[in-house]
Amino acid sequence: MDMTYIHAPATYDFRERSIMYGPVSDMVPSTPIFEMYPLGLTTLCEYLERHGLRARIYNLASMMLHKRNFDVERNLARLDSRMFGIDLHWMPHCHGSIEVAKILKRLHPDVPISFGGLSSSIFHEDLIAYDCIDYVFRGDSTEEPMRMLVERVSRAARTHTPVGDLSDIPNLTWKDATGAVHINPLSWVPDDMDAISLDYDYPMKGVLRHHDMTSYLPMKGWLSYPVTASLTCRGCSRNCATCGGSAYAFKNHFGRRRVAWRAPELLIRDIQHVQEHVWGPIFVLNDFLQAGPEYTREFITGLKGKVVNPIGFEFFGPPPGGDDFYSMLDENLKSWSVEISAESHDDDVRKAFGKGHYTMRELEDTIVDALAHPNCERFDLYFMTGIPKQTAASVRETGEYVRHLYERVGYDPRLVVLTSPMAPFLDVGSIAFDNPEAYGYKLRARTFEEHRERMILPSWKHIMNYESTYMSNDEMVEATYDAALDLNRIKGEHGILDPGMAAATDRRIREAREQMRRLDQVLYEGTGRIDARLAALKEEFERLSENTVAEKSELNWAFDVKPTHAAHLAKLWLANEPANYAARLTGRARPACSDFDYPDQQNGVRSPAWNADGTANCAFKGEVTDGMGDGRALADEHGDQVAAAGSVVAPGFSRANTNEAFDAANAQLEAGRAGTSSVAGAAPAVPEAARATVERDPLLEQMMAEERERAAAEAAGAERGARRPKDAGGLKGAGGRAGARDARKLGRLRDRKPGDADAGAGAGRGRKGRGSGRKGRAKYVKIDEER
Repeated sequence: MDMTYIHAPATYDFRERSIMYGPVSDMVPSTPIFEMYPLGLTTLCEYLERHGLRARIYNLASMMLHKRNFDVERNLARLDSRMFGIDLHWMPHCHGSIEVAKILKRLHPDVPISFGGLSSSIFHEDLIAYDCIDYVFRGDSTEEPMRMLVERVSRAARTHTPVGDLSDIPNLTWKDATGAVHINPLSWVPDDMDAISLDYDYPMKGVLRHHDMTSYLPMKGWLSYPVTASLTCRGCSRNCATCGGSAYAFKNHFGRRRVAWRAPELLIRDIQHVQEHVWGPIFVLNDFLQAGPEYTREFITGLKGKVVNPIGFEFFGPPPGGDDFYSMLDENLKSWSVEISAESHDDDVRKAFGKGHYTMRELEDTIVDALAHPNCERFDLYFMTGIPKQTAASVRETGEYVRHLYERVGYDPRLVVLTSPMAPFLDVGSIAFDNPEAYGYKLRARTFEEHRERMILPSWKHIMNYESTYMSNDEMVEATYDAALDLNRIKGEHGILDPGMAAATDRRIREAREQMRRLDQVLYEGTGRIDARLAALKEEFERLSENTVAEKSELNWAFDVKPTHAAHLAKLWLANEPANYAARLTGRARPACSDFDYPDQQNGVRSPAWNADGTANCAFKGEVTDGMGDGRALADEHGDQVAAAGSVVAPGFSRANTNEAFDAANAQLEAGRAGTSSVAGAAPAVPEAARATVERDPLLEQMMAEERERAAAEAAGAERGARRPKDAGGLKGAGGRAGARDARKLGRLRDRKPGDADAGAGAGRGRKGRGSGRKGRAKYVKIDEER
């Protein structure tokens, strides 16, 4: 291979460590080691293949989960590649990615290693300082810069010549032959997403070419629950305070001042092509409503008669048009689902978070509108604990509010309400991470190394990189479990969740809470080595680190496998396997690029926040240039929208539907540590506050001392002492036979018709203006009357 991309587990030696991950992954299909790799790995591989280079994905995390006592070093040693790439997109991979890079550099000392992803962009200076890392890419769209680098590295390896000067490759932080660090300008920011492949051709062909399913699997149990995603854009028009993918973060850290959209016709083609071979649900990620009504109508009407798989849409707020919008979905789709993250039921808390552009009453109305349409399969609503201005009392009110909400929709089982903590990390690069005090946070980790160290701590409460001034971490843990118990009880009482699942979830939440208390006793009242004290808890930790605050199967949608899927897969095999075999006979690897024709990726002329020479290409702090104001809506004195269409401020925004308090809080924001405005050839200046370390944790100090002692013993050839067998069989993920079975069971619950014996309190579907059941609790009756 010219390039092998390796996806590392969140914590490298998770199979041996005793860590109570808790509910950190309850709201995503993967396990707590986050074995699901980012979609960007598939677009990078396909782009390289399209240009004559050979690339593959090696999901190391998946291999370690699927195979007991899987020997990491022996298998990494077998890899034959001219270059290795490791994704550090999500910050929880900070520990595993570095440990894998160290192993690769020891096993393949002459093969360069690159890092990439949003978290890599923010910590590029920290990463390039590691001896095991040679290159770091910054930005959100590096397919073409990566091609430039891989082509040169591959040519140098074939000809046994130096790679040479790389100063012309945009977005690259790199070391030269002397070890000197160079930081090229962050200047490659494409205007759109039309030059990359999201049709899933590459991974399917890669599996056939390498005869290796496990290393390509996105997550454990995927074959039983083959969920896929369709990505509408890169960038965002919103500014949620704790989100590392906000408009603020994209501008200040990734050089993007406009959302890069994928053309509606390509999105439609992606979805059609995926469902020919994969029978699972398709999530359309990143709210396409941000692109405006014309884009929305073209996309939805273009799907008519073309969607077979279950399909769901992520929205950042109530869709404009309300009932009319859902009628359009009904007219064009046989079934559809909606997903919205409200974060909190409290409008004041949500405003502080950056979601003041709608009220909970407006959200309730859109839920009622959606469920009134017969083709709506489900409406997923998410809440989160740990956000700005949120107290433990506010978290505990969630259950009371959810009961009121369910009463309003007649306990319709299609409404699926879930809650989870903001863990393990407050997003690096977010507004709140860069300005923690302004948002009521105290950071427990600021530098990359401090985050990496925290990943070995024994529970999600300890791993967290922040503390809130509004509630302690102990209070947050207890309040999260209380809210989860309330939600689970409501769903169990009214037939929204299967009684057996509800009882099992209730039992797990209580056991997890007790285990957290027991863990504190073991940590703070015991003596001797911490790892030895924790070893006896490993099995229980794994059992209680999934389906903790909710039944993970609630995430799953029921789906059907059709004969056409088998036919298409057979056709794919026949079209590729003989050709792959013939290529292997000649010692070559056959291309695994898409069958569709995509253009080469072009640099944007409207998107980059920084020019090639490092000078600013747009103004900061809300000045009107092309509509960029740290993601805030710009309006004239009448409140009318003045931002240019397609800018980071979405069409339809105005001062009237934004939150003035949030705007005011952001008025004096300081960018964090990425230093994207570097002048060509000069290192960016990282603010001193971003370089500062945090107050050291005594527990962390002791565990790091044990790590150093263990490393010294290993170097001397000694045994690893209290280490356990290399297995994590307790981590299951959302897939597998049990997940598929539970999804079908919950699907039958949501298919209930009015009058069914087990339909619960007023649970019907497909009726306009459904009854509100019993009166809401006094607090919410009073709120409704005031409104």
